[in-house]
Amino acid sequence: MMNNLKTKLNNDKNLLESMIKELNSLPAGALVKRGTLYTHRKNGTEVGITKNTERLQQLCRQKLLFTLEKQLKNNIPVLEQAAKKCNFPSFKEIIASLSKTYQNLPISYFYHPNVAKWLALPHKKNPYPMGDLTYRTNNGVLVRSKSDLFIANLLEEYGIPYLYEVALTLGGQTRYPDFIIMHPITGEIIIWEHFGALHKPEYERKMTEKMTLYLKHGYVPFETLFYTFEFDIGSPERLRNLVKQLMQL
Repeated sequence: MMNNLKTKLNNDKNLLESMIKELNSLPAGALVKRGTLYTHRKNGTEVGITKNTERLQQLCRQKLLFTLEKQLKNNIPVLEQAAKKCNFPSFKEIIASLSKTYQNLPISYFYHPNVAKWLALPHKKNPYPMGDLTYRTNNGVLVRSKSDLFIANLLEEYGIPYLYEVALTLGGQTRYPDFIIMHPITGEIIIWEHFGALHKPEYERKMTEKMTLYLKHGYVPFETLFYTFEFDIGSPERLRNLVKQLMQL
């Protein structure tokens, strides 16, 4: 996602520092699976934690960060020595590379700690008539259009937490982006807008105002601000590549 090598290098170094800080706040040891039960192994002893959701989440997050830490420590010297972009695994690829002990647990256990808090907050929904929400995603979220449905199902497929059409206030102005996403690894907020009615002058005017507002408040195209049009929906591979780009660090 980073076009500039220096920016990518600084980003990786800052991310590594942030991960190390978070790792220091998490419990030491490892998660062990004994049949259908889970234990926390530390200093040669094991304690049962099958019903301890908080500890399970902490150990899942710890394992994910350790794996990412190793990848970043490998990537940084490469970035420093060569003018090429590193291949960084996606969120799901990292989890898929872990042992079976971790693969059977909910993907949300690996999320950034802010995700659960963010999803639990009271969010003001778009006041536009609810009757227009006629499509249901694979996870049961109601959306307005088939295009939104394609995007939402893809986000769900990749395990990306999002909110649909909730209020975002910037500089005293409130908008309702199609999707507000929280990056599951970094906790960064990302906006995804789909523009499907550009043939309408008033719609195009509102789109321009909305994008101008996002840019003014620091959202960067195809880093923290993604947008698609109807021709994108006709290319499933392009949509999938956008989601992969969104998930890069």
